[in-house]
Amino acid sequence: MDTTPHAALLQAAREGDRAALDALVRLYQARVYRFGLRVCRDAADTEDAVQEAFVTLSREVSRLREETSVGTWLLTVVKNACLRLMRPFASARKALGSLVDEPEALNQPDPAPTPEEAASREQVVRGVREAVERLEPAYREVLVLRDIEGLSGPEVARALGLTVEAMKTRLHRARLAVREHLLAGIPDAASSKD
Repeated sequence: MDTTPHAALLQAAREGDRAALDALVRLYQARVYRFGLRVCRDAADTEDAVQEAFVTLSREVSRLREETSVGTWLLTVVKNACLRLMRPFASARKALGSLVDEPEALNQPDPAPTPEEAASREQVVRGVREAVERLEPAYREVLVLRDIEGLSGPEVARALGLTVEAMKTRLHRARLAVREHLLAGIPDAASSKD
């Protein structure tokens, strides 16, 4: 049996230790919430999805066997909850053509850049966000899990129910779409592609 602190927490939670379960929730809460924001794109829906994931964890922790799968399992529950919450509003959002803003905290620049650096950085960040927002959900999910959350390829594939090859294909297409969107916004780069 694995004796890492994480494995010990999971084992204790499986055996009914409420403090261990609370520690697991604290361990994954920020990561799961960040992922939920990217998938749901709405803070209220994200909070509902994350809450659902942790309630489900508390009910089904005894079924989890591998400590490496806890994070992936939670992300899958959040993704499914977000998709279920978004379904009734998907057509209304498309019709309005509006994007939901992310929380203010994510828009804050790093401390101490010059005004020019801050403006340039904000422009790049805005371009990347816009490019990611425009991706089809299947591509956006793969890109967020792999490049933003830093999961391994097999973890992303497992979380999304894909083969590793299918995950790699989606990731490649997502990265190309983001790159093309960013290059289209740079006049010199757009003209040099011709």
